[in-house]
This record gives sequence, structure tokens and C-alpha cells, in this order.
Amino acid sequence: MLRYIFIIIILFIMGCSNKESNIDEARILLENKYPNIAITGIEKIDQKFYEVRVGDEIYYMTTDLQHLIAGNIIELSTGTNLTEDSFKKTRLERLSNISDDNIILYPSENSKYTVTIFSDTSCPYCQKLHNEIDNLVSSGVSVRYVLFSRNGNDTEAYNDMVSVWCSENRRKSLDDLFDNSFIEKVTCKNPIDDNYSKAMSLQVNGTPMIFFEDGSVIPGYVSSDKIIEALVTSRSD
Repeated sequence: MLRYIFIIIILFIMGCSNKESNIDEARILLENKYPNIAITGIEKIDQKFYEVRVGDEIYYMTTDLQHLIAGNIIELSTGTNLTEDSFKKTRLERLSNISDDNIILYPSENSKYTVTIFSDTSCPYCQKLHNEIDNLVSSGVSVRYVLFSRNGNDTEAYNDMVSVWCSENRRKSLDDLFDNSFIEKVTCKNPIDDNYSKAMSLQVNGTPMIFFEDGSVIPGYVSSDKIIEALVTSRSD
């Protein structure tokens, strides 16, 4: 009985055996077939498939070693996207490495949800989202801002974010900066460079990028109302 649906399927004939293999055999076959790739992990997800990690990419290999599949696997019985679930776990592991000492928190007094937003003050859509932060906070959403300069540290935006971090009142300075108001230029020890590394590990290739507590991600701007709606839905699933 068909249990899965594959999205964006690419098949490669890998071998001739019909027997079920073990993980070591799967690794040896892949390394012999593709000697220039670095396999970071192989895990058996059921009797039919291995999940193969190559860096931040996920592939699937049939346990008879016949096919390698690139794409998402959705379990038809539950509608669960197994590939996205794996990505969520990885995101959560990497988000857990972001210390509270590296973020600017906008807490909600009656917090029901927390989102982590990677933001760059030179990004117009980050500014647009920040203009709606009061709606998020008043609706029970605490916001953890991770500031980083997507264009590196030799930019005015980088210096602005350092100044925000080193100011006496970080939230006020960030509000002022997003409001195109003047803030005093100051420097100190800061996490902006480290935040850039954290952003790259999470494949943040645009801003704003919004992460939920379950590892879900919204890449790019959506309205605060849409974020709240998505948070409510994520809890009800």
C-alpha cells in the first residue's frame, strides 16, 4: 500500500541487491559512488528508507540500496512532512545555541508564544515588521531579536547595530533606529559577528526570518496578524 508521497523526486540506480541493508553498507555504497561528498549522518527512518544528511541537505535512500531520492517525503496516513520535521529538529538545536545574552527581548506580559527574528536594521522589510511589534507583544507574542549584518561588518548598518547593542537602552535605540531617528555612535563588546555565524548555520539568506518554538520558519516579511494566525495554528496541529 502506498504510504508516502515524494515531492521533487530524483532517482539514481544505486545497486543490484534486493536484500535489506544496514547503515554501514549504505554509507560505504554512497561514499564509493560519490567520493567528493561528506556524509554527516545516516539514520533508518523505517523499513524502507534511510535518511541521509549531507551538510544541511537531506536525501533518502531505499533500504535495498536501489534508489537515492532528493525531495520531501510526506506520510499519507498522517499528512506529516517527514523531511520538514527533520529540518525543524536541526533548527531547534541551532536556535538553542543562541544565548539570551545575544538577543534583544521584547517581552509580552501575558506571553503565550515566543518567536526568534533575525533582523538587519538596513532591511526595509525588517523595519516594516518592527513597526508592527506592538501588535505582536500585545497579542501575547514575545519577540527575541537576533541582530546581524547580512552584508558583513564593513557597513553602516553593522556599526548602527553595534551602537544599538552598546547603548544604555537597547530596545529604545532599536526603536529609534528603525524609526530613522538619530542614535549615538558607541562601541563595546557585542554579539553582532557571532550572530552572523548563527544566522548562516540556520541558512538565514534573507531578512527578516522568523522562527517559531517548534522549529517552523517564515522566510521574509508577513504581517503581524499573519504571524499570530500561524502561531495559533501551529499549536492546534
